Amino acid sequence: MIYLEASIRVLPGKMADFMEVFKKDFLPNSEKLGRRLVGQWHTLVGTLDEVTNLWVYDDLAHMQRFQEARVRSPEFVKISEHLRTFIAYETTRLMVPTPLSTMK
Repeated sequence: MIYLEASIRVLPGKMADFMEVFKKDFLPNSEKLGRRLVGQWHTLVGTLDEVTNLWVYDDLAHMQRFQEARVRSPEFVKISEHLRTFIAYETTRLMVPTPLSTMK
């Protein structure tokens, strides 16, 4: 398994809008195209207006299939463009578990 951590800085005052579109449209369509959200957090202390998502893929090939499917899906492209209207910036990291991780 590999994990993609996406830290998203939401525009001030737009968190409720971001979460509504994420929950109602973005997440179901992401799952439909083959990726799974294993966790989501928002900050209470530190950088405010930040949401961190942890997505899981079987391997790099699985992640690549999702990336290819999302750009071919007009619905997903439209939803992504709408969601981006609430985002200041996003950073991502691709991670693999160590032998000590309970998440394999």
